[in-house]
Amino acid sequence: MAKKILSVLLSVVLVAQLFVIGATARSRKYIITNPYEAVDWDEWGSYKFQPHCQTNASDGYLTIKEFVQMHYDLNYDVVALTDHGTINKGWNQKPDLVPLIRLVKYERTHMAPIIPLTDEEYDSYQSGTAASTERTHKNGMLDVPQGIELNMATPKADCHLTGYFSDYGQGLAGVYGDYETPSKGVREAGGISMLSHVGEYVYPDKDSADHVGQKVDDYYANKFARLFLDNAGSSLGMGINSATDAHTRCDRILYDQILQKTIPNGVVPWGFAFSDSHDVRSLNDAYTMLMMKDFDMNNVRSSMENGWSFAVSHYSNGVELNGMEEMPGFDEDKVYDEKLYLQDNTPMVTRIDVDQENGTINIEGTNFDRITWVSNGNVIRREENITNGKATLNLYSDDLLDEPYLYVRFYITGENGICYAQPFVMLRARNSRPLRFPRRMIFQHSFAVLQP
Repeated sequence: MAKKILSVLLSVVLVAQLFVIGATARSRKYIITNPYEAVDWDEWGSYKFQPHCQTNASDGYLTIKEFVQMHYDLNYDVVALTDHGTINKGWNQKPDLVPLIRLVKYERTHMAPIIPLTDEEYDSYQSGTAASTERTHKNGMLDVPQGIELNMATPKADCHLTGYFSDYGQGLAGVYGDYETPSKGVREAGGISMLSHVGEYVYPDKDSADHVGQKVDDYYANKFARLFLDNAGSSLGMGINSATDAHTRCDRILYDQILQKTIPNGVVPWGFAFSDSHDVRSLNDAYTMLMMKDFDMNNVRSSMENGWSFAVSHYSNGVELNGMEEMPGFDEDKVYDEKLYLQDNTPMVTRIDVDQENGTINIEGTNFDRITWVSNGNVIRREENITNGKATLNLYSDDLLDEPYLYVRFYITGENGICYAQPFVMLRARNSRPLRFPRRMIFQHSFAVLQP
């Protein structure tokens, strides 16, 4: 009898131990790597950054002087002038021109004189003392050095990417479909780059609307994944929402397909947004918000390289694989008619906290009432009617629409736009400790990728 009692007791203890072990394993199932872990949300600033825009030095309407003043009035803090095949030498310098590009777009440029800033004007914009009746930001506006739009004149369709901080690309026309050569050229010259509106290359007939909500041909995912792996640390990522999102509406799905190939190989490309402006109306369509400790060019580059940023747009024509619209009922005509694109009341994230033990990602933000979480290309959760500016994803919740795998990213939406966060990689670490991204995001730790 005593043996039976002891046996029962041992069984109870064993079951209890197994329950504890199971619970512990469950709580440590996902190791969440937070791309914003280094950000001090109380001390760092968020700065409005335009990564991609043109003047009449290539195929735009505005002179450099007009271009700078208008961005300044729109509260930009950082601007990269990226004229086609034309390296920016500074807003107070006339660049080396490519006359053929200007002539091809004569209806825009009229081959008018290039008018840069004077040195005095340049200093006033940099310091924030330039006159403006509209600017509310007190800091100056930083000029990203050596911005350029690469592959300036490819046949059939645009195959553009933008370069920064290097002397590569001046006057080079590019070859259709060849993103690899300029990416390598920028890397070898010590600069950084990002892919631009790749939907124009993927759908050269401008018919992306016919393919929305569908997977992109895997050829393109493999091509760009290989590019990011070969140029890790220099080719930082891609524009996922550009201009009015007419030609990038499928690029978020392509981005997810790329992430599924690069993350197991230790590289995370970042997502950016930009206006690709050529005229006055489009200057504020989309942009990237940089999180920076200090307001200087070193921090601009660090923020771009490390993914301390959010991609923001007034427009979304995207549809998820499950048929969900990114912004249900988005009314593009309303954005135009009411000039909402001029306003800065777009959604923005103000804090992110990751609770490793409980498997939660907690976010706070402004100007949003909906949040959507995407993992491995699938929507796993959408929360609506948010009124307190807070949202939480519990990776162990029973009501997720799909199983989280490999990474999770989110975007928030409100009345006047959308804000995309960078991917949070989910790993199973052999040492059961959270992994930290080393500089330039190439994993140097030993880990096992979660299997479906």
